[in-house]
Amino acid sequence: MPPPNFTAPCPANNPACSILQASESRYRRLFETAQDGILLLNGETAQVEDVNPYMLAMLGYSHTEFLGKKIWELGAFTDIAKSRGMFAEILSKGYVRYEDLPLVTATGKRADVEFVSNSYHCDGIKVIQCNIRDITARKIAESTVLIRNRELMESNVELERFAYVASHDLQTPLRNIVHFAQLLDRRYKNKLDADADEFIGFIIDGAKQMGVLITDILEYSRIRGQSIPVHPIPAGEALAQALSNLGQDIEDADATVRVGDLPMVVAEPTHLTSLFQNLLGNSLKYRAPNRKPAISIAAERTVANRWRFAVTDNGIGIEPAYHDKIFEIFQRLNPAAEAEGTGIGLTMCRHIIHRFGGTIWVESVPGTGSTFFFTLLDGSATA
Repeated sequence: MPPPNFTAPCPANNPACSILQASESRYRRLFETAQDGILLLNGETAQVEDVNPYMLAMLGYSHTEFLGKKIWELGAFTDIAKSRGMFAEILSKGYVRYEDLPLVTATGKRADVEFVSNSYHCDGIKVIQCNIRDITARKIAESTVLIRNRELMESNVELERFAYVASHDLQTPLRNIVHFAQLLDRRYKNKLDADADEFIGFIIDGAKQMGVLITDILEYSRIRGQSIPVHPIPAGEALAQALSNLGQDIEDADATVRVGDLPMVVAEPTHLTSLFQNLLGNSLKYRAPNRKPAISIAAERTVANRWRFAVTDNGIGIEPAYHDKIFEIFQRLNPAAEAEGTGIGLTMCRHIIHRFGGTIWVESVPGTGSTFFFTLLDGSATA
């Protein structure tokens, strides 16, 4: 193996010797300046032949505390049996990698390292080169991320539970408000002044709208809190159920719905039905006042294992500034601010699609119509 310092002079007119000297000089520079610890072991005796400065600085030992010691005699490798086994594995395999090996510094502190060893022959002697990288900072960062993720998950669970409980508990007092406001309307309509009748109407309409909002929040909390077990299903069946649920609304709007051939996809029937129902419901809700609604649903393969669906309408369209905002909770389609709705439906659609492993987006021309695109995994291969 290359000695710690190559000092032997080259005989005159010996190019091979000069090349060898230059090669060993380059090796020495790399060895001395490497930003990983390097340990050179004798493959026959397991003794340390050399150690680079970075290794010494990382563990806090001196050069003499390493040289001539067997690897399991080093203070950094505290588990003698494990170190012996590690050396035996290196000898038998030639290449060994330990992604998380604990070492101990001279001050007694733990250092987590990534340990990679290779063996080769040099001047007839088997050499084992161990490259050791300190990953303590990375481990601390990973641990911090795990803690933060766990805290975030716990916070999300608490928020979802709070939303569910709060929404559920609001239902009873809200029903009472609507009930007694309607009693006032029936008993005292036209017996008070016009303002009183109008105010009672505002109370009833506002309470009903709040009831719809609470119902949507409950549904959103339910979807957020559920794990969705996906499996291959026919998308056409989920769409057929959505069309059945919206049958009266489609008839009232005198809408035309055209459906293309839909594939097998990886999804969950109830949630895929909810997705279609929300998108179709939006097309009916935001229809143009001067033309009959026309809606089409189609799918095309984009890559080998994925389908892109398109739900297209000829409604009022969506201004470009709202293409991203409409998928945020409580953000409603604009400019139809007078249309009924709570601004939760598209948020649920996005959450459902993300749970299915897809994406959703909208393309629209104001005054002409909109197309909602979403992607789903192909279910035919695993059906």
